[in-house]
Amino acid sequence: MASAPVPFPDFDDKIERAGRLRCPHCNSVARCRTSRLIMPTHRDIYYRCINLFCGHTWKAVESYEYGIVPSAIPNPRVTLPLRTVTRQDAMEIMRPRDAAQPELFDGASPPELPG
Repeated sequence: MASAPVPFPDFDDKIERAGRLRCPHCNSVARCRTSRLIMPTHRDIYYRCINLFCGHTWKAVESYEYGIVPSAIPNPRVTLPLRTVTRQDAMEIMRPRDAAQPELFDGASPPELPG
């Protein structure tokens, strides 16, 4: 007997542990059936909902947006953009921290999920 569908998750829950996607219709976990490399920075992925009563299948895209830290062994044939760091970002990263003064979100815990 099928259980009742779980309420649609928040956007933060969309990317779960181990990179699993959920079906947009019934919120069940989806399995990657196959994928196809289009370019080194682009892959088409085909998913299938594991809920037998739903059975939805769809195509998703995984693509490279930008790098955060440059590679130590870059491929000379591939040019990939890196995230630009603004002066304000750099100043914030280098700002000395006072160990006695907690940051705004230190100790904050994620909200409890129902169920």
